Amino acid sequence: MFPLGDFLGNAFYCLRFPDSAANGLSVASIVQWIEHRSPEPVIWVRIPMEAPAVKEFMKSLTKFARGSIGELWAISWPLIITSAANMFMLVGDRVVLMHYSAADFNASLGALPWVWTAYFPLLTIVSIANVLVGRFNGTGEYGKIGPTVWQMIWFSLVLLVPVGIGGWYLAPVLLADSLRELGVPYLRILLPSVPISLVIFGALASFYTGRGKTRFVSIVSIASNLLNLVLDVILVFGIGPFPELGISGAAIGTVISQFVALVLFFVPFLAPKNNGEFRTYAIGLDGRLLRACLRIGTPNGFAGFINFALWSLITQVMATNVPPENFTAFGVSQSAFYCLLFIVEGISLGVGIIVSNAYGAGDWHGIEKNSRSWIRLSILIFAASFILMVAYPKPIMAIICRGTDSASFDGVLGTMMFLTWIAMAGESVTYNLRQILTAFGDTRYTMVVNILFYSGVVIVPSYFLLHATHNAASFLCAEAVSHVFMLSAYALRFRRWLKFKPLPKEI
Repeated sequence: MFPLGDFLGNAFYCLRFPDSAANGLSVASIVQWIEHRSPEPVIWVRIPMEAPAVKEFMKSLTKFARGSIGELWAISWPLIITSAANMFMLVGDRVVLMHYSAADFNASLGALPWVWTAYFPLLTIVSIANVLVGRFNGTGEYGKIGPTVWQMIWFSLVLLVPVGIGGWYLAPVLLADSLRELGVPYLRILLPSVPISLVIFGALASFYTGRGKTRFVSIVSIASNLLNLVLDVILVFGIGPFPELGISGAAIGTVISQFVALVLFFVPFLAPKNNGEFRTYAIGLDGRLLRACLRIGTPNGFAGFINFALWSLITQVMATNVPPENFTAFGVSQSAFYCLLFIVEGISLGVGIIVSNAYGAGDWHGIEKNSRSWIRLSILIFAASFILMVAYPKPIMAIICRGTDSASFDGVLGTMMFLTWIAMAGESVTYNLRQILTAFGDTRYTMVVNILFYSGVVIVPSYFLLHATHNAASFLCAEAVSHVFMLSAYALRFRRWLKFKPLPKEI
């Protein structure tokens, strides 16, 4: 017998072939045989999940063993490249602007958190398609994959009007007085483009990454971000026939590169082959799928909005209460953080994809094995990032900022790089645990933990500390402490899931 059907409850549907037909054939050969409409009789039978044939079918998404470091790395490295490209789009603007003007750099430092306040929480909701695509891929319900992606495409496009209009009128109110002149045009260009980014890196990317097809996403992301970098240099400095636009040029370059990525993702998504297997032409609204996406994604999205909004506000407090040199050092250390965060984010996305597929298949052994794998990888990340950010930070600092003769600036920057490394180490573990709980659909819990500890441990103490110390390092200290609480809360919840091993809810 060869398992070729769908998971249902705690069982798996399989095909039984006549011994003469099935003798010596692989599962792939049998699949091909069925696709060519063999005249041999085919009988559906129901067998338990523990059967050897089912365990053989529940294989890795890659050529490596289920839950192994090899599988995790094979899934994650294209996502790491994709995340690196996305982070480079964020950091690239800052790097170009830092080499252009410190005033433009500081304006982007104060304005970007508001762009991320709109983008990342909504991306959290839209990217839940990644979880559902992975789950449907694990259960073999391929016909639900295309419609799921379309629900999040429509959700993103509906946001064009409120985000665009709101961004235009609120931009002057959101920024500190010292950042308003340069930051307002930057915000007014980037905020209306947020829904387009959601379609690209949330909905459409999920169609590929949720099925483990991460390489194509990496290629598109790299291409669009290289284009963004080139456009940044041309439009910021005014090279050739183009005028010198400064910070506004960086925003325009980002928007143009996003539209290029949109085209590159959409064309293969609508290919006839994908429509035949995944129903990518099913563009209509599906109330049940839309509710499932919003039910799972909204809690984390809401928590993200609260946290990013509070972070944006505290950035404005920082801009008005710390010396400009201290604020610039904070911005450089954060840029270094984003230069390395792509590794953490890529692996956590890989963990989420593997766990989503394994959870849909009821493979708890694979989930536990995967957890051991990402812990080992995290230890390697901690060591590598310590070398790059603390032990020998000069190469990465040389890329991000212009040289300086100020010993005081170098000293402040060194302290902030160390504190940023501690915060990134904590972020690495909490990212992975949050992705696992999200794959389980346990997003209300992650929402409560995020809001509770970020607002209570980071934002409120930082507000008073910034007024008292006039040093942005106080914010980084509070952020590092918050990860200890979040890690503990997520780990306890994950152990509870491993203990009871509930079945996924039907969607």
